[in-house]
Amino acid sequence: MPLTEGKAAQYVRMSTDMQKYSIENQASAIAIYAAKRGLTIVRSYEDAGKSGLKIGNRAGLKRLLEDVKSGNTDFATVLVYDVSRWGRFQNSDESAYYEFLCQEAGVRIEYCAEQFRNDGSLTSTVIKNIKRAMAGEFSRELSVKVFAGQSRIVTKGFRMGSTPGFGLRRVLVDENKVRKGELKFGERKSIQGDHTILVLGDSEEVRIVRWVYDQFVDQDQSLNQIARMLNRAGIRSASGHPWYWASVRQLLSNEKYMGNSVYNRTSKKLDSKYRRNPSNEWVRGIGAFEAIVSPARFRDAQWKLGENVRRYSDSFLLDVLSSMWCRDGYLNIDAIEASSIAPSTNCYKAHFGSISQAYRKIGYVGRRKNRYPNIMVRNEMRRRIVDGVLERGGSARIIPSSRQIRINEELTAAVGVGRAKSSSPIGSNEWQFGYRSQRKPDFLILARMDRAADKVRDYFVLPYIYLPHGAWLTISGKNYKRLEAFRIETLQPFFEFCGRAQVEAAP
Repeated sequence: MPLTEGKAAQYVRMSTDMQKYSIENQASAIAIYAAKRGLTIVRSYEDAGKSGLKIGNRAGLKRLLEDVKSGNTDFATVLVYDVSRWGRFQNSDESAYYEFLCQEAGVRIEYCAEQFRNDGSLTSTVIKNIKRAMAGEFSRELSVKVFAGQSRIVTKGFRMGSTPGFGLRRVLVDENKVRKGELKFGERKSIQGDHTILVLGDSEEVRIVRWVYDQFVDQDQSLNQIARMLNRAGIRSASGHPWYWASVRQLLSNEKYMGNSVYNRTSKKLDSKYRRNPSNEWVRGIGAFEAIVSPARFRDAQWKLGENVRRYSDSFLLDVLSSMWCRDGYLNIDAIEASSIAPSTNCYKAHFGSISQAYRKIGYVGRRKNRYPNIMVRNEMRRRIVDGVLERGGSARIIPSSRQIRINEELTAAVGVGRAKSSSPIGSNEWQFGYRSQRKPDFLILARMDRAADKVRDYFVLPYIYLPHGAWLTISGKNYKRLEAFRIETLQPFFEFCGRAQVEAAP
């Protein structure tokens, strides 16, 4: 009798964090099933708060399959509560494939709460395949029901979403729209029957929203010009950051400012990718909230936004880029936005898909490094980090594809440079860093520099997991204390951290 006979592993999964006791209930039922059959549970694999639609984010199931395929398991049976806990794969053959991998390695799958025995008989095979199809269909039906329910909430005049936006506030109401109180940032409703609506916010913010519409529609001011005027006046956006053309455009294009509740601008069906939906697919609650601007005023702004894109021909847009390239010898987004003759970068994106595509149309493919001092600083930082680690007995190399630094074949580091923002409404005590999140390093090393000086002031060595989601990190008086623990005057402490041998200091 094999040593693994009589030993079992359990696999448990719950779909969302809201299913507080689901894991415990599954484990309890599996334990009773195992006890009745004389099985001893020696391993547990768990996926908490993970969807059963695909295997990509289910570390527990992937680890189980890897252990089984390795042939070194100390169990001969895997116990699962039911077929749906194994997965609600949209293709039932995928569910069968993962079970087949286990069976091929000599490991049985037993479903504890099902009415059939998973013994390979014709009856169990037919029922199991039906159950698999039903599990996948349940997710599809649930998706349709959730969408219908959320759409119904919106058409009744309630709000879907958490961030109200500049000039607006969220208020908690019951199903009859009787107000219960204002929801602050980060607060959520706690009673299922309650909903939220939007109301007018601070009177000064409401005045500013109307002023933005006046400047854009009547005074023919561009999005960038309006953003600069707001920043010069010391006015912060809803997120607390300076204004940019994109945040001004959002203020001018979101229907909530004329009182509509809108849902389904974007959608993600089951395991598909997010998609931007055309406006005719949006779900609207017309006149759900008190409007800041009239519908006619809002339509004027939409016509103007569309006209800003339509009125330029492709040839004109490319001619402007070519002339700027010939005049300055380089192109970048900041130069385009600052130009008095060039349309906004958003206009280029609408015509060509991206700024890069527009560059390719005129044959612009390179950058002049002397026009990009931050690039030179980053390159110098990479060189210094590689040399510093090598001097201390470690290994370090630059990965060409990502420009990240691989250190001791154990961790990766990326570098960034930020200069004090000259246009910051709170003065020069604010630094902003852009970073990419496609290939996450273990550390992001940021050099903080003054705009007028080329000397690095100090560094921040930040674990990547500590960074906020998105593409920007701002260091200012608001969060400096929180980040100060990661601040270093020079890169020497980081070299010492990565070193693998003691090196005497140079005389």
